[in-house]
Amino acid sequence: MFHFIPWNFSISMSREAFQSVNVPLSVVSILMDIFFVFCMLSQVPEQQRLKQPLNVLLGSLVGCNTALHFFTFLFVLSDFIDSLSESDSHVFYYFTAQCLLFTMRASVTSCLWLNVFYYCQIVPAQHPFLILLKRKIRHFVYAALILDKFFFLGEFIVNVAYDRYVMSQRSSYTDRCNVTNINVICYALRTDIWLRLAYFLLSLCVMLASSCATISYLQRHMKSMETSCRSPPHLQSQIRVTITGIVQTLLYFLCLVWLMLDHLAYNVTNADFDSRAYIICTVLSLYSFGTEINLGFGQAVFRQQVILIWQKLLFFKFSMPSAL
Repeated sequence: MFHFIPWNFSISMSREAFQSVNVPLSVVSILMDIFFVFCMLSQVPEQQRLKQPLNVLLGSLVGCNTALHFFTFLFVLSDFIDSLSESDSHVFYYFTAQCLLFTMRASVTSCLWLNVFYYCQIVPAQHPFLILLKRKIRHFVYAALILDKFFFLGEFIVNVAYDRYVMSQRSSYTDRCNVTNINVICYALRTDIWLRLAYFLLSLCVMLASSCATISYLQRHMKSMETSCRSPPHLQSQIRVTITGIVQTLLYFLCLVWLMLDHLAYNVTNADFDSRAYIICTVLSLYSFGTEINLGFGQAVFRQQVILIWQKLLFFKFSMPSAL
């Protein structure tokens, strides 16, 4: 119903390559997430503790990444079970794929508001809306993190319903389907595609605008510091979080390009474009893994804990001979 362009080509990934990339990547990523949770829950001095809403944003981002890699494991497992099964139901397979997309979209919202949060912390607000945003940033973040879950849950339900419709076609169940229900599902899916595309592009524009505005401000600020020969104490940390924000925007842009290609190829053409969803699952895993590395470098709470653990290991190593 959605295939209009006769574009015959095939892009796919082998099951062996998919498993060899995603399983080790998910193991390493989950271990990193466990370490991040440990860092966030560990006892630190009062001045180094995460303030609201930063701890909520980091917790949401780490939680989404953990869930994404957990569903990646389930996706690999369901694909393996499906390869051994003689039936062609794919119920659990498609459901896990939609859970992967749901967690990725929720992760994007956390990354978006993390960029906005640091923009509000670094750049002085002048416009009335930006002043209100900076003053009420906690309420904006909480509202966004709650509302986006309902929005993406609606997308999740529509896509699961459409997957069942596709499976019913494959199993010759179409004759018994209610035509009205099918039309409603297809109309909802078409609306969902445009809403999703608009959300992705809006998120990219906001992330890019906040990063560019922060860079512009820091450049002017550094030039003024050169003339006065003074360097503010938080300048290095501000530069660091700005760089990580740019890197995160680049990661999101690359992931977004593939998501758009996948949506267009699946819904507008009759091409055999990643029919088993191996490539898009790998792209999501790589995006999540890059996000976690970016968090490790950008957030002081994680870097300081790594340094502390390293110092303890060195102390234990050099104190062992003296103890003997």
